[in-house]
Formats: sequence, C-alpha cells, structure tokens
Amino acid sequence: MLKSLLYFIGGKPTNIFNKKGKVEHKFPEEKWKQWDARLKDNPQYNWREHTGKQSHSQDTKKN
Repeated sequence: MLKSLLYFIGGKPTNIFNKKGKVEHKFPEEKWKQWDARLKDNPQYNWREHTGKQSHSQDTKKN
C-alpha cells in the first residue's frame, strides 16, 4: 500500500540508468540495428548532414 502511494505521489521510478548512474537505453539489439540502418539508408535522418538552412514551408509563398 505504501509503495503504491509513493508511486502516486512521486511517479514511477526511472529505469534508464545503469549501475554507474549513466543513461542507458535498454532496447533489444534488433532495434539498435534498425536505428543504425535508418541513419545509413536515409540521409534525411543523418544529423551530421543537416545544415539547418532547410525549411519545411518552402512550398508556401508569403505575400
């Protein structure tokens, strides 16, 4: 009962830290491979290639 009350007041404890206190996302190996493939296959997702000069509203003209 006390544990559920603490969850209600403080929220669910995080599960993203490893034993050394560093952030560690616990995804299956297949998910990491898919993420890596997405970055390699599609340059739109590659943040290293992003110039910051592209706009999403290039098709609309301002009057």
